[in-house]
Amino acid sequence: MLKNFILIAIRNLRKKAAFSFINIFGLAIGISTCLVILNYIDFETSYDDFHSNAATLYRVNRTSIFNGERKPPIVVTTYGLGPALLTDLPEVKRYIRTTGESGVLTYQPEAGDAKAFHEDNILVVDSTFFHAFTFKALAGNLTAALNDPNNIVLTRTAAQKYFGTADPLGRIVTLTGGRMNGTYTVSAVIEDVPANSHFAFEIILPIHNAFQSRQYREDDGWGWNNFITYVQLHDGASFLAAEQKLPDLSKRRLDPKWAHLNGHMELHLQPVRDIHLHPGMRLDVETVSRSTLYFFGLIAAFILIIAWINYINLSTARAVERAREVGIKKTIGAVRGELIMQFLLESMLLNFIAIVLAVGIAAALLPVLGNIIGKALAFNFSDLRLWLTLAVLFATGTLASGIYPAFVLSSFRITRALKARQSDGQGFSLRKALVVFQFAASLVLIAGTFVVYRQISFMQKQEKGLQMDQMLVVSGPGTMNWNEAKQRLTAFKEEALKIAGVEAVATSGSTPGREHNWGADVRRSGAPLTEFKLGSVVWIDPDFIPTYKIPFVAGTNFDPQVRSTMKSAIINEASLATYGLGTAEQALNEQLVLDKDTVAIIGVLKNYNWNSLKAEVTPFIFLADDIVPATLSLHLKQGAISPALNDIGKLYKELLPADPFEYHFLDDTFNAQYKSDVRFGNIFGLFAILAVTISCLGLWGLASFTTSQKLKEIGVRKVLGASVSSIVYLLTGQFLRLVLIASALGIPLAWYGMDTWLRGFAFRIGMEWDLFALPVTALALITLLTVSVQVLKGAGTNPAKVLRSE
Repeated sequence: MLKNFILIAIRNLRKKAAFSFINIFGLAIGISTCLVILNYIDFETSYDDFHSNAATLYRVNRTSIFNGERKPPIVVTTYGLGPALLTDLPEVKRYIRTTGESGVLTYQPEAGDAKAFHEDNILVVDSTFFHAFTFKALAGNLTAALNDPNNIVLTRTAAQKYFGTADPLGRIVTLTGGRMNGTYTVSAVIEDVPANSHFAFEIILPIHNAFQSRQYREDDGWGWNNFITYVQLHDGASFLAAEQKLPDLSKRRLDPKWAHLNGHMELHLQPVRDIHLHPGMRLDVETVSRSTLYFFGLIAAFILIIAWINYINLSTARAVERAREVGIKKTIGAVRGELIMQFLLESMLLNFIAIVLAVGIAAALLPVLGNIIGKALAFNFSDLRLWLTLAVLFATGTLASGIYPAFVLSSFRITRALKARQSDGQGFSLRKALVVFQFAASLVLIAGTFVVYRQISFMQKQEKGLQMDQMLVVSGPGTMNWNEAKQRLTAFKEEALKIAGVEAVATSGSTPGREHNWGADVRRSGAPLTEFKLGSVVWIDPDFIPTYKIPFVAGTNFDPQVRSTMKSAIINEASLATYGLGTAEQALNEQLVLDKDTVAIIGVLKNYNWNSLKAEVTPFIFLADDIVPATLSLHLKQGAISPALNDIGKLYKELLPADPFEYHFLDDTFNAQYKSDVRFGNIFGLFAILAVTISCLGLWGLASFTTSQKLKEIGVRKVLGASVSSIVYLLTGQFLRLVLIASALGIPLAWYGMDTWLRGFAFRIGMEWDLFALPVTALALITLLTVSVQVLKGAGTNPAKVLRSE
């Protein structure tokens, strides 16, 4: 009996090859999309799982409270906190402090030219780093790799960059241009940091030399908040017990430092494995919210349901064709259970073929998704969870797509089945409801894609309030001392202005799209100590504001003859209300206190977006120096970029021969801030295309079947004088009505979802009518194009061919 059922199932699939293809291919796309999304979610939720001590590792975050006002939580702490945690909390096994560093790393081989690169991904860590965190050693002993203050650990990529295929161990490199200048010996090489790690470094240095700088030697360990502190708890130690002791530690160790400002600090332990999934921390690494992953999981479910709906629709649509088969089988003694078994077996066979095809499609889609998110994604076929997922999808798909058609088809009564007059009203109503669901889900995805891309385009094209186009940003020198660097850059600026394609040149401590130089506690002079607010401070030379064409609201620019000073400052409009300075003109009579320094306000700039438009414009303060060696900004003339770039490179190597000439264009790096949003939009768009494709497959099959069932009606209408256009209108009208019903259901859902998403942006688009009218129009056109081929084919049929048997 089972063999007979299988043969019949195969014959039915071959007999209706077009419908079988639609069902199999539609299911395969749905399943493959689900597999790809599940793989992506699994990757995002696997961050830092590879550490063998992951279950006992925590990052210490802090929240500041001043005058009862709670500040956003932040990840940086003081360097004295780690030792205090080890001393005060018996649950703590070890602490690990990290901080970032940058500079020029140089390797001089015995023969040939030196290799030098600006390195921004340097991580400075305690010697306990490799005892707590797990990384794969390629050379050297990681246990002792950081014991010597002048050791250095490289990743595979960094080692190849400097040494090629030569053995890097024991080689000497020189670091300049930062706080940790000196020579270092390569003590170990590790595999590149895994993609699913919240760490992002290429070089590791011991923390010892960082503490030799004056700012730390003169500090008691509780003044500078620029370290990230991790702790590893003892095996079996209670996280809750450790967390409950933090308020007392904060009260004894931290609060006395902030008492004069009516301040209080709260400390919290965050599991390392949760860091990637908890956005909202200041100065944190790139994160993704759980709600985003839930959302993509919902999309996966929608797409899979759409594929199953296609199967149900096409199977029930063929009910009349299968009715005679059911009637004959019942006449010769088949019972309903056997018929249900046969139809479920057909569904099982079809789902099995779809699963096999889906794995191949998913394997092809994963690199596409990997390119979008910038990470390598792949299936691990040795992972039992993958096979369990395929088994669940197979079983669920077989039941979800096969059980309703099986019960409907097996329920036909013999006499009506043999006359092929089985009532189909209920099934047709269900098919309409299912098609409406498909259309509504597709509409939500199309509308969402429209909104996401328009918001991204809005942010990228929005006027930033400063010059962005043709702005070349060049890394400053890092191989010479401060005074020599200033002299060389003074000469560079003078000579660069002589290059035909260069319009303006300036130096600064930072550039738009990057972090400020100093997050200072700022208040108006004369205001109580407790009324300070955070301000972003950047050092610039007097040419910076004219180069970036930032307009003044009041006051003047820095004196071009100025030397390094902490006596005057230029602020933006956002600072006026924040620090209670009154109008722009009134602010020129005020002074600001930056921690312990007092500066006079000499100018107020119109608000500009130094960072992403996702955030509000924040208080910004410029301080002056004649030359700031960190970064050069060169505004190039339109159409002269290529020759000017070549001449600038030659000049740089002439005046700064030991430094690498590394540059980028400002608009590229500024727009890189929207990388996560662009990624979200691309993923959203990819899945929207797949959902619409599946819907179109089902729609094409349903239109084909509907048209074939109405061929005799079409013949009669044509005999009675109906035109082809009127018949086409009759057949397509029913599908367009379903589009309108789906639009009425889908638009409110799309509006709610996109409005919620847009609330995360300080500068955002409005929810204009065309954002929903265009998706509805697009869906209607897609529907027309999908069904038109079948409808026109049916409308053009010769009436004599379909009516000769009547």
